[in-house]
Amino acid sequence: MDLPIWNQGLSLLNLMNRSISIAFAPVFLSAPALAIELGLPAQCELGKTCFVQQYPDMAAGDAVADPLCGTLTYDGHSGTDLRILSMKDMETGYAVVAVGDGKVLRVRDQEPDYLIETESDRASVAGRECGNGLVMQLQDGYEVQYCHLRKGSLAVKPGDVVRTGDRLGEVGASGLAQFPHVHITVSRHGDPLDPLTGRKLSEGCTSTFRPDESLFAPEIVAKLEPTKPDILALGVAGRPVAYDALVREGPPPVVSTNDSVFVTWAWFANLKKGTAIRFILRDAKGGTLVDHTSEPLDRNKAAYAAHAGRKRTLPQGQYQVEVSVTLDGTLLRKAVSEVAVR
Repeated sequence: MDLPIWNQGLSLLNLMNRSISIAFAPVFLSAPALAIELGLPAQCELGKTCFVQQYPDMAAGDAVADPLCGTLTYDGHSGTDLRILSMKDMETGYAVVAVGDGKVLRVRDQEPDYLIETESDRASVAGRECGNGLVMQLQDGYEVQYCHLRKGSLAVKPGDVVRTGDRLGEVGASGLAQFPHVHITVSRHGDPLDPLTGRKLSEGCTSTFRPDESLFAPEIVAKLEPTKPDILALGVAGRPVAYDALVREGPPPVVSTNDSVFVTWAWFANLKKGTAIRFILRDAKGGTLVDHTSEPLDRNKAAYAAHAGRKRTLPQGQYQVEVSVTLDGTLLRKAVSEVAVR
């Protein structure tokens, strides 16, 4: 018997619900390179162990638009959020590093790490939304502020001179954080900038993205796909998968032959209204055990989890789970994983 599709997402305190996006298909052009090239703010593998969850809001007033006029932001967000998966991963330790050569100006530590889930939680960090962090002075009038570092992890002090890639602390969930991440706000001569496009936030979004104008190093820009959602993780579990458990504990154990239920599951970031999710599970002989496509989403989802499966035991063996994300019939993202059931 099929289990009904069961989804659970996080609205990030309704941040995505307020999105008023300006839909353009970005044009990728080239231009002369800028003098500064920023690295990633954490030691992680982009697209595998860490993901850009949100970009700066480039729209004035109550409107919301990410740098490429999409929905990967929320109202008033001034920086770029690089997330790891879960609080369990945070405890393992992911180093926050210098995005460029510079001098440490200010630091703050000792703010606790916990996930903001209610308005009461949000009120408790008023005035300390950045949590633990630091401000660095870079070259040519550039500055970068880091937020949400792990309590007690700060490895620098004011006056320290650091080089690109030097350890500054660890990714955390201090301040106003609903998932473990490091937030960076880049500015030049006091004007906040979007590091993806190199534009001032006050200039608004653009549909003509020029990679060579990005403040990020070319190897980072090449891995970023700011117009697409991300599949953070996927697999086959022996029970329904809830978002709250994922963000705290990470991916669940693989289903075993002792489980009476099996579900294909996936964890997503930045799904748009109208997106459909398809799950396929195949056995070693190519037989299909699950092939389920969800109804289109009724609204944008900044973070989301979904699954589909059956109320039966899965025999021992090798399986392949495939998850695809489509919008209006266009494939946006697909991921495949091999699973061994014992």
